[in-house]
Amino acid sequence: MYHGTNKTALKSQKRILEALLTLMEQEEYNNITVKNICRQANISRQTFYYLFESKEEIVIYYINSFLGEMEQYINDNNIISIYDLVYTYFKAIDSNENIKKFISIISITPIFVNILLKFMAKIHIIKTNRQADISDYYAHNFVSSGLHSIFLLWIKNQKEIPLKELVGLVENILQGKVFE
Repeated sequence: MYHGTNKTALKSQKRILEALLTLMEQEEYNNITVKNICRQANISRQTFYYLFESKEEIVIYYINSFLGEMEQYINDNNIISIYDLVYTYFKAIDSNENIKKFISIISITPIFVNILLKFMAKIHIIKTNRQADISDYYAHNFVSSGLHSIFLLWIKNQKEIPLKELVGLVENILQGKVFE
């Protein structure tokens, strides 16, 4: 994936993302080809492959951008409690239709959970002021997969409980109170 500062390349990356999002309004992600994306974005395949290695990298680009904005929000607002972190995470995803589309695609799940795992490690360092150790890594893995699954279940069940109640449930699970 391109990580440079060339303004034309950065604009092309955004056009490619917009093309994918537009195409996803018309057909399923798995049926969209790089050729379709290039046609929609009005760019050559050579340009596409200069900026992204695959269609999945467009998703990674978008998720990284989304989580980067959320990290900035968390830091700017000094959010540190489990409840507030989970609430911010769920609220941000729930208010972004494109993220909800991406995370509901089965083939994207491992990509999303892996990016979320890295995001959690960054938040861990910021909030604890120390590098994560092996125990933290296992905990981050468990929590990132669990948050992803719980959010998808909540959406599947048509948000049958209010968001704040869902976040309270997650907080109780993480604190071991559900099994008392």
